Amino acid sequence: MDEIRQLFQLIKTMLRSDKERYRHEIIRTIFTAVFYIITELNQRDQPEPRRQGRCEVIFEEFMELLQQYNKMERNVGFYARKLRITPKYLSSVVKDVSGKTAAQWIDESVILEAKTLLKYSGLSIQEIAYHLNFSTQSFFGKYFKQHTGTSPSRYKRKG
Repeated sequence: MDEIRQLFQLIKTMLRSDKERYRHEIIRTIFTAVFYIITELNQRDQPEPRRQGRCEVIFEEFMELLQQYNKMERNVGFYARKLRITPKYLSSVVKDVSGKTAAQWIDESVILEAKTLLKYSGLSIQEIAYHLNFSTQSFFGKYFKQHTGTSPSRYKRKG
């Protein structure tokens, strides 16, 4: 947890920095590091030993795709097609390896990105909704509230 706090502190520092050219890329990279640390912590907490073999490879490939496309795609079918497997098989493999379904990983990834943008980016909620590929600000608000229990505007005010 200390590592995550340090990374978020670094994000705050970068937002206040005068380095405009690569600021978003640097913040995105730091966010990626946080995502992988959380993923590792979640995997460590699983009671069963990690499986080796094809399932582990599929899970790792899914996580890489999720990192790459989480701002544009929230559909398990998209990731399954990229991996050339069925959505049902992808969800089954991901659940076996990590204890969470593919849909849960997707939602957590999108919500973590949304929270980061709401707290640290200075973008409006409408801009964030567009950035995360939601059709409308209203749909983004409903999605965010469903997964966090609070509205994006309330979350942004608290931050």
